[in-house]
Amino acid sequence: MIKFFRKIRQQLAYKNNVSKYFRYAIGEILLVVIGILIALSINNWNEQRKENIEEQAILKRLEKEFRSNKEQLLNKIEHRNDIIDNCTRLLEYYNEPDKATLDSILIYLSSIVPTTFDPIENDLVSSGSIEILKNEELKQLLVNWSTDVIQLQEVEQMFMRFTEQNYMPHVIKKGIQRDIAYTSWKKSPASLLEAKKIRNPVPGKSKLVTLTEIDFLSDPIIESLIAHSLNLNRFNNEESETLMTRINHILQVLETEIK
Repeated sequence: MIKFFRKIRQQLAYKNNVSKYFRYAIGEILLVVIGILIALSINNWNEQRKENIEEQAILKRLEKEFRSNKEQLLNKIEHRNDIIDNCTRLLEYYNEPDKATLDSILIYLSSIVPTTFDPIENDLVSSGSIEILKNEELKQLLVNWSTDVIQLQEVEQMFMRFTEQNYMPHVIKKGIQRDIAYTSWKKSPASLLEAKKIRNPVPGKSKLVTLTEIDFLSDPIIESLIAHSLNLNRFNNEESETLMTRINHILQVLETEIK
């Protein structure tokens, strides 16, 4: 094609037809420019297509991660609700000690175990890859996500420190840890024990310390520990519910962006 135009241009120049020569030269230049613009347009289209494919892959990965995070957070909320319910029952025993049994006290006390939310963390923000996302609201939600998680984890650490520094030392000092452990394993779901193919690892209750339900319910320190455990876990779940709202909103935005 270029040789064809060059031949025509040479013929016009040879015939000394200046006006036609310039018109043809201008036309040739325009064709070259149009060709360059078309090539650039195709290249831009290809780059945009690649970015769209990459963005969709990131969006689908994010959806999978946040659905997993949601499921884990639901399990943590359920675990804390069990602690809250059991602590409530124990405090009711203090009000109505006639309804208490030793085994139920031990079972409820054994549920006071910390749990932590450990979400799947992506590196979109730190790596700068977040800029490939077109939805500005989604980008802001992802930027805020780490801060939201840290707020919950700080509250979780409060309960973990409380159990390590206050609850467990008193239980050990009281001499009831063996009984709590034995009762906890004894009352574990059968499916759990079958899956692990193990028996109760604690060989019976303590013979050295024989406390009755009245001994438990006359201890004001245990009562205080139970009440504080209830408060901290209720606070934890309030933070968890707030974080759950964030997750649901992120999933809704992702759903609108995934093609």
